[in-house]
Amino acid sequence: MRPDGSSIRRLSATKDGDYLPHTLADGSIGYTRWEYQERGWAHVQSIWYVRPDGTGADALFKQHMNNPWALEDMRSIPGTATSRLVAIATGHHTLAAGPVVIITPSVGLNDPRGIGIVTPGVHPPEGGMSGTPEGGMSGTPVPEGGVCDNAGYYMTPWPLSEKYFLVSYTYANLQTDATGYAIYLIDVFGNKELIYRDPNISCFIPIPLVPRPKPPVIRDATDLSQQHAVCSVSDVTHGVPGIKPGQAKYLRIAHRLQWPYDNTYGGQRYTEKAQPNNWTPVRILGEVPIDPDGSAHFRVPVDTPVYFQLLDENHMELRRMRSFISFQPGERRACVGCHETRAEAPPTVQRFPLALLREPSDPRPPPWGDRPVNFLRDVQPVFDRHCVRCHSGLSPAMGLDFSAGLTPGGRVPGYGFNNAFNTIIKNRLVAWAPVNGDASVTQPLAFGSHRSKLVRSLREGPCSKRVRLSDDEWLRLVTWIDANAPYHDGFVNKRQPAPPYDLAGDRKLVEQLSAVHAKRCAACHKPEEVSRTDWIDVRRPERSLFLTASLADTVGGTAKCREVVYRDCRDAGYQAALKLVKAAVDRAWSHPRRDLRTLKRRASRTPEKTDN
Repeated sequence: MRPDGSSIRRLSATKDGDYLPHTLADGSIGYTRWEYQERGWAHVQSIWYVRPDGTGADALFKQHMNNPWALEDMRSIPGTATSRLVAIATGHHTLAAGPVVIITPSVGLNDPRGIGIVTPGVHPPEGGMSGTPEGGMSGTPVPEGGVCDNAGYYMTPWPLSEKYFLVSYTYANLQTDATGYAIYLIDVFGNKELIYRDPNISCFIPIPLVPRPKPPVIRDATDLSQQHAVCSVSDVTHGVPGIKPGQAKYLRIAHRLQWPYDNTYGGQRYTEKAQPNNWTPVRILGEVPIDPDGSAHFRVPVDTPVYFQLLDENHMELRRMRSFISFQPGERRACVGCHETRAEAPPTVQRFPLALLREPSDPRPPPWGDRPVNFLRDVQPVFDRHCVRCHSGLSPAMGLDFSAGLTPGGRVPGYGFNNAFNTIIKNRLVAWAPVNGDASVTQPLAFGSHRSKLVRSLREGPCSKRVRLSDDEWLRLVTWIDANAPYHDGFVNKRQPAPPYDLAGDRKLVEQLSAVHAKRCAACHKPEEVSRTDWIDVRRPERSLFLTASLADTVGGTAKCREVVYRDCRDAGYQAALKLVKAAVDRAWSHPRRDLRTLKRRASRTPEKTDN
C-alpha cells in the first residue's frame, strides 16, 4: 500500500494462508505458506519468497518435505542474501516455537541436508515427522555442535552472523508461556547468555540497534492496467517421466477456492469432516492448447491461486500440480517444463518455441463455464441420461446406484451427498489424490481419469457397448474426475438464520410414506423398503421412483411394479403420496441444503405430459 494507507494490493493469493513475512537481504519477501492443495497433514508449511511487487512468487525450500512440519519466521543471515536463512522448525497447528535452524536452500529445494540444527536438544511442538513423540526431525546439528538444551522453545530469531543469534527462549515446554520467554544471545559453539528478562511478561522479537545494509529496491514489474498475466512453457513434457513428446495436447488451468472468513459468517469450511478427496471447491478456468513441439503460451487471471494439469488428446490428465501459484497484473512468467528439477540446466535446443510465435491463448472454459464445479448440476445429468436405466431402483445392476437421489447428511443437517456420488466414493470408482497424502512430488498418471475404474468401464468395460457419451458429456466427466471429484461448489455457513431442511434425513416423512405404501404395496414389498427419500425427485416430485414405478405407463408412469398399483393420477393412494412428496420438496427448496443451492428447480409437470 501507499504510505498514506491507500492503494492496498494483495501480493500473494493463497488458498490457505501466507504468514510471517520478512524482507530478505536481496530485497525479496520471505514467508511461510500453507499448502492444502489435495494434500494435508503430510504437506503443510514451506518457505516461499516473492518480490515486493508480488511478482515471481515461488517456493524456496521444503515444498515436498514433511519433516519438520513447518519452517517459520525466517530471516536472512547477514552477508548471505537468500542463500542462508535462520528459522524456527515447528509443528502444524502451533506457534512459531521450536528449535533454531539454519536453512541453506542451495543444497536442494527438498534436501534435508539443507537444515542445520543450532539447538538440537529442543524438539518442535507436535514432534517431528507424523508427530512422532520422540520429536525427531530432518537435518543435522551444525558442525560446531550448537546449544545443548534439554527442553524449552525458541522463538523470533534474529541473526547477527552465521554463528551468533539473538533469540527469545523459555525453559518451559509451553508455547504460550506468558512470563517465561526472555531474550538470549546464542551461538553455534554452545554458548547461551541472558540479555534481558522481565519477571512480569515474556519478551520477543529482539532487534539489535546497529546499522545494517539496506536491501536493494527491486523494480516494479507489474502493469496495473492489465487483468491477466502471461505464462509460457518451452516443453511441457520435459521433466515428466513416462510421457512421450507429443502426447500432451492441452494444459488445464484450475483454481481451488480460498477459505472465506468475515465478521458476519466467521470462518467457513468445506465439510463437516473433510470430504475424502477435497478441502475446498474447485473452479476450472479452462484449457489452452499445446503446440506440436510441446510449447504453450497463454493468459492467466491475476490475484488467483491457480494450478495446472497436463492433458492428452482426450482431455484426460497426464500429470497434476498439487500446489498453487498466483500472478500479478502484467506479470510474465516462463518455465522449461512441468515439474522439471532445478538441479538441471534447460536442454540446449536449436529451435524457438512455436507457441511464442503467436499471441497467448485465452483459457477455454468447460461446458458449465468457469463457475465452481457442482456434481449435481454439472455431472449427474450424464448419469441420468446414460446409467440410471440399469443402475437404480431396488436391485441396481452390479449393486451400483447412479441415481440422483439425495442421501442423509448424518449428524449435521445439509452435509449429505447423493446416491451416485456415494456409489463412486464407496466403490472407489474414481482415482483421487487423498487429502492426507504424502509430501512427495506427484508422479505422472498417479491419479485422475486414466486411473479411474469408471472411465475404464465406459471405454472398454461392460458399459462400453451400451453407452456413447457426447463430446460435451465426456468433457464433463473427465474434467470433474481430474478436478479430484468434488461434490460441493461452496462452503458451509454455520451462522444461517435457519438450518437447512434435509429431506433425505426426514424420518417422519418416511413413516408417512410407509403408511401409504402399507395399503397398496405390502403384497410385494415391505413398506419401508419402497418409502425411500433418496427416490424422491427434487426437481419433479411426480417423477419420484415409488410413484412412477407404481403408475401405469399409459398415463406417464413406468409400470415397473409387477402389477399396476395406480391406474391413473386420480388414485387416492397416488395423491396421498404425491402430496407428502410435494410438501417435502417445497420445504427442501425453501431451506435448501448446500448441494441444492446452485440448482434451479424445474417447473413441475403432470405425469401425463412427461416423457420417460
